[in-house]
Amino acid sequence: MDDVTALRALLNDTDPRAGETVGHADRQRARTKAITLMNDTPARRPLWLRPPALAGAAALTAAATAAVLVLGTGSGDPVGVPAAYAAPPTPLEVVGSAPEPGEQRLLALAETARNGGDAPGEGDVAYVSSSGVELLAVTSYTGEEPSDEDLHSAGFIPYQWQHWQDPEGDTRAVSTPGAAEDTAGDAEEHREFLDRQAEDVEERLDPVLLFPEELPTGAGAMADVLVAWSGEAPATDAALVNALNNLYDHRPLDGAEEAALMGVLAGLPGVEYAGGTRDPLAREGELFQVRVAEPDQVTRYRYLFAPDTGDLLYRDATVLEEEGGEGSLAQHGLELPVTTSYRSFVWSGWVEEVGARPGS
Repeated sequence: MDDVTALRALLNDTDPRAGETVGHADRQRARTKAITLMNDTPARRPLWLRPPALAGAAALTAAATAAVLVLGTGSGDPVGVPAAYAAPPTPLEVVGSAPEPGEQRLLALAETARNGGDAPGEGDVAYVSSSGVELLAVTSYTGEEPSDEDLHSAGFIPYQWQHWQDPEGDTRAVSTPGAAEDTAGDAEEHREFLDRQAEDVEERLDPVLLFPEELPTGAGAMADVLVAWSGEAPATDAALVNALNNLYDHRPLDGAEEAALMGVLAGLPGVEYAGGTRDPLAREGELFQVRVAEPDQVTRYRYLFAPDTGDLLYRDATVLEEEGGEGSLAQHGLELPVTTSYRSFVWSGWVEEVGARPGS
């Protein structure tokens, strides 16, 4: 019996969260709320990759991973969000030779993006629809300290995401998971965690978690905005990438803003052009990549941009190196490199109110 089971048995019918599990989104919301109480120390922004394990309880370590098959256009969805099906991480098939220095090529594409005009839609509420697959790694401790008897499992879970945010920070986040695929380890012992449930969460973000309503259009000023949002001074490359990814995930961008973000990406050391390829939704693009040293791991981030508009079509991340031990991917039976982030951007634009969709 693990700690969660024992605690719920003790609480019996008084457990207010009976039947519920603690997932990645739960921890991020809890962390956001905690930030508002930290008056004596600088606020820290949510970390979207590999949150820490929860010692003494069933610990969930989530990271996104790649899907290689996307079928259909959704059911009754006016945006046509595609359905993604989980599969082991498989790299995109890139046309071309070995990666080459990518700064100048990315800056040239940024100038194409700069002429792109306003983001689509009407209204002042940001709406971003995306599709992808997350790798959920689960550890349940049999005691207060890690031991050889602890259970470890992992599974690939397809998701469709929709996110709304108004200028005051009122948000709605809808995530719709599919069944876990290609599970490994003690998966049957962790079925209640791997069988994710749909979530529809509304909340107001603390002002420290909001990007400026007016974003800059120069790369230097945009980098300053990302640094300020990250809460790190000076900001690491990992903090910049985290902030950049968060902005793409939750905010429509006009052409000049997108060009500024691409300029920030081009300024990261070692950015490379990997070649032309198609994303899982069969959209052609230009693929760029950069290696980033993060706590306990080295991650390669890849970004696929549309060649005619500079729009971001797809993003993934692959863990290339990691420190072994408790909570590592290797401990869950995964062999490096492991693609740990997948997201295809379906629609990003403006709507009239939280919950509205384009064409509704």
